[in-house]
Amino acid sequence: MIPPTARPASARLAVARRFPLRAAAVIGLVLLAYNYSLMTLVRGLTLQTPLAYLALVPALALVLAIARLRLGLPETQIHDRQLDWIVGLALLAGASAILILAPQPATSEFWLGRMDLLTLPLYVAGLVSLLFGVRRVWALRFPILFLLLAWPIPFTWLLSVTAVPLTDFTAGAVALITQIIPVARQAGGDDGTLFLIGSGDNMFGVGIGSACSGVNSFIGFLLLGVATLYLVQGTALRRVAWLATGLLLIIALNLARIMAILVVGNAFGQEAALDILHPIAGLVVFNIGVLVMLVLAPAFGLRYANGSSRAHETGEHGRPAPVRRVSAALLVAMGVAAILGVTNAAYARYESISSGLADARLARIDIETAHVPGWDVSFVGNVGQARQYFGDTATWERVAYRPTSQAEITSDRTVYIDVLTTDDAGTFAAYGLEACYTFHGFEISSVAQVDIGAGVQAEVIDYTNVKNGIEWSALWWEWPYTAESGETRYQRIVVYISDGPNATLTAFSDIDIPTQDPRFIETDRFLASLGRSIVDSQLAAAEGDGEAASVLNN
Repeated sequence: MIPPTARPASARLAVARRFPLRAAAVIGLVLLAYNYSLMTLVRGLTLQTPLAYLALVPALALVLAIARLRLGLPETQIHDRQLDWIVGLALLAGASAILILAPQPATSEFWLGRMDLLTLPLYVAGLVSLLFGVRRVWALRFPILFLLLAWPIPFTWLLSVTAVPLTDFTAGAVALITQIIPVARQAGGDDGTLFLIGSGDNMFGVGIGSACSGVNSFIGFLLLGVATLYLVQGTALRRVAWLATGLLLIIALNLARIMAILVVGNAFGQEAALDILHPIAGLVVFNIGVLVMLVLAPAFGLRYANGSSRAHETGEHGRPAPVRRVSAALLVAMGVAAILGVTNAAYARYESISSGLADARLARIDIETAHVPGWDVSFVGNVGQARQYFGDTATWERVAYRPTSQAEITSDRTVYIDVLTTDDAGTFAAYGLEACYTFHGFEISSVAQVDIGAGVQAEVIDYTNVKNGIEWSALWWEWPYTAESGETRYQRIVVYISDGPNATLTAFSDIDIPTQDPRFIETDRFLASLGRSIVDSQLAAAEGDGEAASVLNN
């Protein structure tokens, strides 16, 4: 007698055959080939960046693919194994050529454009064609094309046209509500996005930046909404109405979230509002909005697709699987994945935190002692959003530099320097200056790379604040340092000046910068000169530190 817990060998074999080994192979090969690219997406989920929800795209695509197959919708009857090989190899070759030959990962343009993520649908389609056939690629065309939404460029454009209006709308709505419910007061300023709570020593500010304006949730619901529309049935007008209503609900719930933070801050103080409620409130209201819209879908005349009454396409229902033998195809796919996996993993050394660092390993910049010869330094203050964007241990300090008569490099405009310090390098990768300026709707005139000494590659950006028409220029770079605790921490240094084209500046004449806008050539040369002086001062400070000097010599 066979024990009740044991199964015959034939039964265990039948279970094994039903296990989707080929599907698991596709997932595993994608994880291998795009290991670092996918890791950067997942890492962004923990950050308050408008593109954080792009990490959901691969998971949503997988859910859509599973749902498509379980619905048992009819497939195009394509049974040509030679065609499977032709299409599969062509798609894999195209993806591989772009990943290996096209990218220049040492440039900031690569990390803004993310060509690696653009190739993800090509690669997945190629794998599916080899292991399942062209027939299955066509059946899964929507889930595969959905992977294009992991590419940030369309959302970067969307944010450039929506972030500023949405931020202004949210700040204006909060200002109106706080006139009725006086839990905070709008501070003076050009943009009106800062609200003050309390008075005296207990006073603190809550700024409504692009992340707090609802842009993050807006993008997140847009992704989930598009995926949901694939799983429901109804007219196009009803689907659009459902999606638009969901986006409006998300904006309204975000407004309620901000008001809740102000109310808690007024009642219980800064720590309760910003350290306890703020980190979780956004996720809570987003999930509420998603659940409400899923429940309300039938009210819009939409019904969730149900394939129970349709004939399934598997061999269990008498239909042959699209492809039966895949040993050779699997070997080819594994070889391509291994090559791409090595290439993709190598991107880690070039990401924003690395490209800005090059091989420099200087001592930590102390904002109180980092002097430029001939310049006076005055401390402006700490920026309160440091922990919100760059981690619990992050600091954001700002000083003003003004030249004296002994200065070799001069300016008739005040120069500001921000020093951001964090132990989470991923936050720097998520919040690059060019990306942040684009999100805020600033008009970028020029972006260029410049060597400011000691192997430090900096980036200089010229842009215009379209709200007030003021032109700004900024030079920034990043480097790691070893803290007293022995841990590696990271710093971003930003040197910026306003109205550079109309300023009177003197700079080192031997610095050549490929500035795209001729009006900013002298401004960019001045900033690069100042950056070089700061790096030189760090080198001089490190000479007396044996440990720092040994690192510099490596």
